[in-house]
Amino acid sequence: MLGVLIALAAEQVVESLRWQQAARDFRAAVDHEAALNIGAFEFNQLQQKCTRRRLDELQTVLERSRDGQPVHLAGPIGMPLEITEQSSVWESKDVQVIGHLPLDVRLKYAELYDQFRTASGVEDAQFAVWKKLAAFEEPGPLSLADRRQLHGLILDARGLDSAMAGNWPVTRDLGKGLGIKPALPPEIADIGSHIPQFELCHPILKS
Repeated sequence: MLGVLIALAAEQVVESLRWQQAARDFRAAVDHEAALNIGAFEFNQLQQKCTRRRLDELQTVLERSRDGQPVHLAGPIGMPLEITEQSSVWESKDVQVIGHLPLDVRLKYAELYDQFRTASGVEDAQFAVWKKLAAFEEPGPLSLADRRQLHGLILDARGLDSAMAGNWPVTRDLGKGLGIKPALPPEIADIGSHIPQFELCHPILKS
């Protein structure tokens, strides 16, 4: 009987160690995925200065166009560039594996991925708005309908920019709480240094 009990206890220890290793492996994988997502979010925020300056320029275009004179742009309007966020590791999680993580860690991961989903939705909306703004690159006077549309798009773009800026500190701090630092894929790891060369960062108003 004693031998049976010892064997059962040993089996339980082995099983517990196996699940602990599986949980560590999952956490390493999800940390890598989350780091890339936080890096993508940070990349969006690094473009914020250019984004806001462009919207200010478009506001000037709107104001200058009210007298019926066309405003000639010095270049394309551009748009914030996006890095696609990932979620395959988190979405494929095994309930038993994640159950071996501490409760507070599970909750932090869940909140972090909620932030990723929110950011992804805002970025999709940003893309749609900036795609419409590109139509105003065409030279010529703006009609009242054009001005109303441009006014609405500028407001939408500013609101979406503010939403991203508001969510960024929460996402960044959740990552820090899990020991996750922003990262980018190796092939584009230095892309942040090239932001000043993006179309979005080039002035479009002629003096």
